[in-house]
Amino acid sequence: MSTFFAQPYSLDAVGFYFDTLEAYTEKSESLLDAFGNSVEEFEIQFIDGDDCELFSACGINQANLNLWFETIADLAEHEKTALYYLCSVSSYNLENALDKLEDVNLSEGNLKDVAETLFDEFYLSDVPESVRAYIDYEKYARDCEMGGDLYEFDFNGTTWTCTNASGI
Repeated sequence: MSTFFAQPYSLDAVGFYFDTLEAYTEKSESLLDAFGNSVEEFEIQFIDGDDCELFSACGINQANLNLWFETIADLAEHEKTALYYLCSVSSYNLENALDKLEDVNLSEGNLKDVAETLFDEFYLSDVPESVRAYIDYEKYARDCEMGGDLYEFDFNGTTWTCTNASGI
């Protein structure tokens, strides 16, 4: 369970902690400033728990907080990784990124290892045995990265490579 904080933009009000959308809604609707006025605008802060990187990459705020609780928090780990890639690396807005989750192909591992695996899977059978020792996987990986086909990134302490970066 993650903990969040709603910081009012009004300097005359005190914010509150919450961990569910219902708790946020209840507390935000009843919050008054020092003069008895309703507080309507909040900055939403991630305080503790899982998915802090994802929360930040998605640009979660008061207007889209419901998406976090109703959709994003329940995504599978590979979907969260794809969403992180789309929002932080590819600069998709949150709504468009959620629509493209299934389009992202990810492999756990660094660029060189993933490029080597892909090369072996698709091309190695066509390379004569006597030439295989001369394959430079590092250069192949660099060429794939320079061409925009592969992209390496870190998310939640794991290195990932997007294998269809140019096709998204």
